[in-house]
Amino acid sequence: MEELHGEIHGMTEITDQIKEHYKEHARFYQQYDMPPQWKTQPIASKEPNLDPFKKINWKNLYDANKQFRLFYKEKNGQIVWSYICVECKTNRGIKDVAEDIVGRIKTGDLQITRFAYADGYKDDLINDIQGKREIENALLDSKRDIWFTDVNMELDKDKDLCHSIKATWLSSKVTAVGSEVRGIWYCGDMKQEGMSPYEGIKIKKMDINSISKDECAELVQEIKDYKEALNSWSYDGINGNYGGPEKTWSTVEIVPINPNSEVDYKIVEKLPKLAKIINEITTIDKCTWIVITRVEPKKGVILRHSDIGHDSWDYQTKNGLKLGRSIRVHFPIQVDDDCVFTQVGLDGVEEDFKLKTGEYYYMDKRKPHWVKNNSENYRFHVIMDLECEQKHIAKLHDRQKRNKLQGSGDNR
Repeated sequence: MEELHGEIHGMTEITDQIKEHYKEHARFYQQYDMPPQWKTQPIASKEPNLDPFKKINWKNLYDANKQFRLFYKEKNGQIVWSYICVECKTNRGIKDVAEDIVGRIKTGDLQITRFAYADGYKDDLINDIQGKREIENALLDSKRDIWFTDVNMELDKDKDLCHSIKATWLSSKVTAVGSEVRGIWYCGDMKQEGMSPYEGIKIKKMDINSISKDECAELVQEIKDYKEALNSWSYDGINGNYGGPEKTWSTVEIVPINPNSEVDYKIVEKLPKLAKIINEITTIDKCTWIVITRVEPKKGVILRHSDIGHDSWDYQTKNGLKLGRSIRVHFPIQVDDDCVFTQVGLDGVEEDFKLKTGEYYYMDKRKPHWVKNNSENYRFHVIMDLECEQKHIAKLHDRQKRNKLQGSGDNR
């Protein structure tokens, strides 16, 4: 026998029985919200749900139900689908990872913040959602628009439901904790702004020449021999957890990410090849971070993370390929094909990159990324967080390729 629940509203006392009921309900969300690929990625968290702030808990559901926002269905005592839905009370813009407004929510629109469903119940869930779109006593045959504002873009079941209900993907956010990609989808007839140009780029080679491969090899040896670095090979601070339990990632900071630390001008003066790498693309005073990084060979790793622009030293930047914002550029000075750089796009798709020695690469640091070095050699990169100028955008690709980057998420 099937039962459709709206739950018990207005209760003031939270008994152990009520709490356990909601905990069981929360486990349904938690077990659902786990893309299988997370199990194979190098992840620091021991929890199956990466971001603790996105993990649905019993209190989330209790509060949603108390506010008449929780809807779910049980069959044979088991939840088969559930979602949290609110009717929007004001007009407002909704922003993505670039802090751009990608869509405009209207008063009366429905916003679904989270949903989960068991196999075989997607259509049943969609029917219930569609039923809530109907406008009672409307003179015209119309439906309310729906917004899905927290779609797990790495979870196929989430995206399948959005496609099935004929929603359009506009763009995504990335969480600072856990580096989850959470999509913004719209179902309605209004034209929305969608994702800005360049947001579809993960890693892209830049058309800039600097030192040769032979000079890169010489620079690696010079760095190994250099003993006067202000911030010598360190596992602390910003990279303390990223190298995994065996600390396989270490750095020499030239412009430290901690704004209270001293800039190491001397190492740039002593190593002219390093100075050329920097000066060919920017200047030290336009960088908030310059670092030489080293990943150890044979299972060296940088764990999955995203660099949104906030850390424990109140270092804050606005990031992305826009003038005046902060962009990250990698310059490999030693890397092999068995060292793979992986990044997840705003569309939730994971892609492997094999960077080449002696090339500049723009890398969107806001998107989840990690490194696995299975080669026999150390991986050395010079990394710069620098102020974006028009010349950097121009060095990425020609106009024709740029126009293709907007992707299916742009609804303009």
